[in-house]
Amino acid sequence: MLGSRSAGPATRGRLATPSSAVHASFLDALGEHHAEDLHAEVDAEALADPAVFRLWIEELRLAGVNGTADCARDRVPHRVLWWVDGDRYLGRVRINLVLNDELREFGGHIGYDVRPSARGQGHATALLGAALRLANGWGINPALLTCAPENAASRRVIERNGGTLQDVSNAGRLRYWCATG
Repeated sequence: MLGSRSAGPATRGRLATPSSAVHASFLDALGEHHAEDLHAEVDAEALADPAVFRLWIEELRLAGVNGTADCARDRVPHRVLWWVDGDRYLGRVRINLVLNDELREFGGHIGYDVRPSARGQGHATALLGAALRLANGWGINPALLTCAPENAASRRVIERNGGTLQDVSNAGRLRYWCATG
């Protein structure tokens, strides 16, 4: 709905506003992440209730609009979008509309992840490309992205989207700049 880009014939997906349309698939993906000890703060059992899930989605939206969050580096206006294919949840992206000191060190303008079962299929590259175009529409150019030095897959995704390595932050993250236009 909001944007799309194909990384190849096998990759399908589009950025969409978080919605209950992918509820079951989101829960499956969350289970995959939990198996990798990721996103432990997200309570899959509670989110299984459709009403709780809808409320959680609205809280995600409001936190981005208001720049409210538990973590200091997250207290900036931002947007969270999901990468979906029909009713299948494939991943997510967060676009920070402004940077604070912490985000300049760790996080940057754009953070993304792809569910484990959808990795290696071009989704991250396509998702980031679509997110960069949206960021441009919100006045971000260039966009700062950070990643762990040992995360070769993320480095490749950023570089495939035109990322240029600037340096290593004080937090030990590689910092890249990507043109958005």
